[in-house]
Amino acid sequence: MPKILLVDDVDLFLELERSYLDGYGYDLVTASSGEEALQRLDKIAPDLLLLDFYMPGMDGDEVCRLIRQNPRWQKLPIIMVTAAGKPEEVQQCLQAGCDDYITKPVNKQELQEKVKRLLGQLTRRKDQRVPVKLPVQVREGGKLHVASAQDISFSGIHLKSAEPLSEKGGIEIRLESTEGTPLVLYGKIKRQDEKTEDGCGVYFLHPDQQSKQLLNSLIQAKKGEELEEEQIDEKLGERILTLEEECVKLRAEQDEAMRRIGELEQENLDFAKQLVQVEDVNNNLTNLYIASSRLHSTLDREETLEIIKEVVINFVGAEKFAVFLYDKATKRLQFETGEGFEDDDIFPEIPLGQGVLGETAASGENYFFEGGIGEGSDDINEPIVAIPLIIQEQMIGLLAIYRLFIQKEQLESIDYQLFSMLGEHAATALFSSTLYGRSERKRQTYQGFVDLLLK
Repeated sequence: MPKILLVDDVDLFLELERSYLDGYGYDLVTASSGEEALQRLDKIAPDLLLLDFYMPGMDGDEVCRLIRQNPRWQKLPIIMVTAAGKPEEVQQCLQAGCDDYITKPVNKQELQEKVKRLLGQLTRRKDQRVPVKLPVQVREGGKLHVASAQDISFSGIHLKSAEPLSEKGGIEIRLESTEGTPLVLYGKIKRQDEKTEDGCGVYFLHPDQQSKQLLNSLIQAKKGEELEEEQIDEKLGERILTLEEECVKLRAEQDEAMRRIGELEQENLDFAKQLVQVEDVNNNLTNLYIASSRLHSTLDREETLEIIKEVVINFVGAEKFAVFLYDKATKRLQFETGEGFEDDDIFPEIPLGQGVLGETAASGENYFFEGGIGEGSDDINEPIVAIPLIIQEQMIGLLAIYRLFIQKEQLESIDYQLFSMLGEHAATALFSSTLYGRSERKRQTYQGFVDLLLK
């Protein structure tokens, strides 16, 4: 049974990772810091390490470097978990010696596939590779190589290089997209038992959204070229067959077959999209179940607010957000907690009905910015998402999100559902903890009176 060591300082995220991998034949062990992971590494002897990038004390890249210095663990598969997946973070992960990385909020299917691949449990390729002849620039550390791509897919590429490429570190691959813009991808050499003259396989590390789109366009274009060449050969064959009496019949049958193939391809695409949507829904429901269980596990108000922050960062993937609470006395929203702001940022009290935040709180309706949200917002009064925290038809606060770690062109319907359900659970947890706090203070006051009377 493969043993996986999960390392993260957030208990909520460890619980999420465990839920994604539990029941698949793994022995799951956890550690709450990089220091703890290093101290217990030899005793645990894991087959794979899932390591958080940002942790108090010792960050994941430093932990990874120290592990690689030990000859026993130089080949231990390590997946780094990052919040944003920015190019500078990817470089740090690769230079530290990790084998792959994944971004928060983590996708269940993606995590399972990466774990299976690094444990050698994947027995077949999922993505079809398209034959190509493309010049490629490969940067390995400080060295720049010129290589040739033999085939490419959404998950990897086969390179032939005059210079040998190392399997230890990561490499940067640069090629030209169909739009003429540079396509930069990061990858790792697939471990091979023997060196071959045919080149080496490279699997791509988690690309950002723009790189995914450029890579998909390139693959589709190369598929189109391949099909076009086949069609040209076919047309030449058809001209030769014009001497035969059955030419017209064969051509009609072929057209009908091509039409049917086109219909089947479209049906497959539609079905694949539905599967992706179902997987996204299942992923979000799992996240929400774990988040709600955690939110309702305490009646301490400060701890509830901290858990809300953990959920918004790790499950929603928000880089910058704020929680406002409603003051009935002043009838204004007041900043309570958040993430991604500067220490000297000023948070004005917001009257109901004023601006996006005030209007959203007054109406009780969720607000979603219409249009591109890739850059996010730095204006406290202009969030990309605003969710009123409502319970028993009473508005108690507001969750405002200003920037996501993963840049999206626009919000999707599945995002609306996730934010809405999260708002409901956050409101219930805050209401319960606040109510409990008030009753506990009254109990202590009454107890004080009783103690005085009994003296």
